[in-house]
Amino acid sequence: MNDTGLYHEHSRDLIRLWNKAVVSIWGKEGQAEWYEYSMRRMLVYGALLRQCQVQPEGILYIGAHSGSLLWVWLLLGFRNVLMVEPQPDVFQGLERNARVSSALSLAYDEFLGSPTPTQIQVAQCAIDDHDGEEDLFVLSSSGLSSLQKPMEAALDQWKAEEQVSGVDRLKVPVRTLDSLLQEMTDAGGSGRYNVLYMNIQGAELKALRGASRTLRTLDFIYLEKNFEVRYEGTPESEELDAFLREHGFEAHWGMKQTSLGNGYTAYARKPR
Repeated sequence: MNDTGLYHEHSRDLIRLWNKAVVSIWGKEGQAEWYEYSMRRMLVYGALLRQCQVQPEGILYIGAHSGSLLWVWLLLGFRNVLMVEPQPDVFQGLERNARVSSALSLAYDEFLGSPTPTQIQVAQCAIDDHDGEEDLFVLSSSGLSSLQKPMEAALDQWKAEEQVSGVDRLKVPVRTLDSLLQEMTDAGGSGRYNVLYMNIQGAELKALRGASRTLRTLDFIYLEKNFEVRYEGTPESEELDAFLREHGFEAHWGMKQTSLGNGYTAYARKPR
């Protein structure tokens, strides 16, 4: 048997690149924690995608923060990832994560002879129902920042639990998903996105209202919900269900985190 071109050298340089990427993104002390965090989510998201018969292609990762789930998406088989985060200081870390992960992914694409290179993109904005500029309510625990104003009761609770020390306002650009993706297409982007993951602290319904074209291309949506009103204007779970039902999606599975007042729902497209 002629195996010319079949075998590829797993070089020391490739191993060093992997180790450098792990340390650069998660740090030596955080490796075990990251593996445990990621494996649990891979089990859940992978099982849900299989149950809904959804093949990973591209994922819209909205409210990406530092990109802690990026490697979950890559290991599940997504070839295109768009990560969106509005907070400038957080975005710097997200951009570094994307750069390091992209270099490593492309090296392995070449090593494995992948016909389609992995595409990781980032956008510094918030997703809303219009294009423009809005106030972002920035909390010291930056994962709780939102376009929606935090309720005083929620702030008091977070302060008592020492999660936050205060809240500031910052003007940030806002985009609809439809216009952001159209801009990327006009700039030569060709990636298809068939899955949406969104965690934006109470602003989910507004973001979905600005994504009518995008919703037609999706097969699966995983959405954070606030079951307790922690932000002004927070949509109720039933509102989100009804809106997505009108756009061809049914709730497939959900979970609640009662102690935190939030949870998640996975939606699958109804048969066309």
